Amino acid sequence: MKNHRTEDNADHGARGSEGSAGLLTEKPLTPAQRARRERLCEAARTLASEGGYSAVTMRAVAQRASVGPATVYRYFSSKDHLIADVHAQRSLDVLAEFAARPPRHKRAADRVAAVFRRMLAAAAEDPELAAAGVAAINSADPTASSAEFWNQKIMASYMRIALRDEEVGDSAALGELLGHVFFSLMCGLSTGRMTLAQANASMDRAIALTLH
Repeated sequence: MKNHRTEDNADHGARGSEGSAGLLTEKPLTPAQRARRERLCEAARTLASEGGYSAVTMRAVAQRASVGPATVYRYFSSKDHLIADVHAQRSLDVLAEFAARPPRHKRAADRVAAVFRRMLAAAAEDPELAAAGVAAINSADPTASSAEFWNQKIMASYMRIALRDEEVGDSAALGELLGHVFFSLMCGLSTGRMTLAQANASMDRAIALTLH
């Protein structure tokens, strides 16, 4: 997807004393700053769910969160940074659900499939939010994408829950590979080019080919 660089996607991080700080940047925050950032994320998430990528502007987020636009820029350097952070938090929420109730299948491949099926279902449950996340991560904004975050904190964690102590070779490389497949399928889901059933079937095939 093309990135349309607008005022919302310009770098305004230097405006605020906190600087841009979110899940993807991991700058330390005080409890009050963290609560404020979470309020901004919730506002952006609601806007994205209601109207997708175009509905999320820094001004609209500020209005929804009852703060000034400059406050948004203290925490997020751009619209894409903010949306990507919301998407990252959604992934962490699904991860927490799995940590509380991990899949119980006997075969590793079945447990991995269960994990990815839940991830795809989360995207299908809120396609506008998923589409906004895809657009932000695909943008040219470096603050909107962190390979280290997605590979180490998201995919590696999902794989640990699914694989448990079972030895399957290089689990990190496996998680990274399946993560690429998942992202491709999420693009299909969020644009309406694939149904959830089709995405699940493709994911199952990829897992079957990599986990024998």
